[in-house]
Amino acid sequence: MRCAIREFHAADFARLCEIEQRCFPPGMAFPPAVLSGFIRQRNAFTLVAESDRPPGSPEEPAAWIAGFLVGEKLRRTVGRFVALDVTPEARRRGVAAGLLAAGEERLRLAGCRQVLLETAVNNEAALELYRRHGYAVLKTLVNYYPSHALDAYQLGKRLPARGPSRESSS
Repeated sequence: MRCAIREFHAADFARLCEIEQRCFPPGMAFPPAVLSGFIRQRNAFTLVAESDRPPGSPEEPAAWIAGFLVGEKLRRTVGRFVALDVTPEARRRGVAAGLLAAGEERLRLAGCRQVLLETAVNNEAALELYRRHGYAVLKTLVNYYPSHALDAYQLGKRLPARGPSRESSS
């Protein structure tokens, strides 16, 4: 699936809320007000993966949001991914990997040397994705999802330092 990663636009918000609700059971998904709060934080950014159209759905519009990532710079050298959601139709097609890479690059360019994220301990698909991309479990967050009496793992990854400028000094 070909996807373009782009910046979030306010007109995308309803679709992002719909995706969030589809990706998580009731009580685990962020309510719209919470998702909006994360997107609007001062050091936050939101990236959207846009596809030509969803697989098997020719009636959908030509530009279709397949997933999104919300990230933030927490401290001088630490960033965090708050949300990484991909529609069920677009999973296992490289959408999450593209969003992760773009989010990591955004944090790296902002001076971050480490990125953190959280995921439910029973979310095997997400855990496999993160492990494949170099993330390691740092700790268990007990009762992270209290509505489901479910723990989460905090995962982390080191990011490479910003490289030297490619401009020549002639």
